[in-house]
Amino acid sequence: MRGKKLVIYCEACGSDTLSCTTDFIVFHHLSFCSPDCRDAYRDADELGRAAKQQPAAPTRASKVA
Repeated sequence: MRGKKLVIYCEACGSDTLSCTTDFIVFHHLSFCSPDCRDAYRDADELGRAAKQQPAAPTRASKVA
């Protein structure tokens, strides 16, 4: 049985090469190739969580004649 090679890639940009770091950055069990990719992912995650927490605006049903 042969050993399997572990492939690590950036969750934000999909790259498997490092950028500006000596090792992949881990954030919530996800890997990122650079601080910029990690920060972009974190910002998008925070915006998504904030949008889910806001109550939905009530919609008005249109009257059908």
